[in-house]
Amino acid sequence: MTHEIGDACGDLVAAQPAATGHIVDRIPARRDGLLIVCPHFAGLRAGAADLVGCLPIGDANGATLALAGAFPDDPGIHAAIFAADPFRPAPVLLTALRDAGIRAVVNLPTVATVAGGLARALGHAGVDYAAELAVLAEAGRRGLDVLAVVTTGEQGRQAVAAGLRRVLVYPVAAAGDPAEGERRAAAALDAVRAVRAAAPATEILAFRHPDHGARIAPLLAAADGVVDWAVDRAAASRDAPAQPAGR
Repeated sequence: MTHEIGDACGDLVAAQPAATGHIVDRIPARRDGLLIVCPHFAGLRAGAADLVGCLPIGDANGATLALAGAFPDDPGIHAAIFAADPFRPAPVLLTALRDAGIRAVVNLPTVATVAGGLARALGHAGVDYAAELAVLAEAGRRGLDVLAVVTTGEQGRQAVAAGLRRVLVYPVAAAGDPAEGERRAAAALDAVRAVRAAAPATEILAFRHPDHGARIAPLLAAADGVVDWAVDRAAASRDAPAQPAGR
């Protein structure tokens, strides 16, 4: 029996796909795969970042724009932006991003991770997922590479309808509620299926959310690539510029 358990655990570890990208809070000296640079998440666990990034605490876009000049000419390095920023309309935000030398963007933090009463309250202020997609679509028209975060099948269909052809499926955590965690993991897998059905050529990445564990194994297996949380490990190379590398 002990050998059987050990073999099963070994199979599970072996089945885990290697990361093809990472979420970091600063630009490292070198990159291995795709990078999502989100300085607003510095010091946070992934579960906290799911919600904290969308609350009126700090300035996510200000933190990204503060890195102006540090982004190398490398489309594999994505600047994380709050695309529904009510204080920076799309023309202002996108012009500032281009002036900062940014070539690629992703909507993190995002209201895609928010539901219920908070989502409705934000929506009344015009801070909603539709607003994010409009900004991302405009970013694409301006020549930026765009990666769109989606959490559900409906959001996946909306992203495709907006003309976006690269998505990051993000399984939102559900701290202390296993049943809700299962539901959200299933919603993320449904996002992959919805995007595949609507636009089969779309590149689909999946976030390996550390709070989910094995329940998102089917999601990771269905995606074209896997993005890991590496905010805590990014500090070692805090101020060095990145060297361009293949995606």
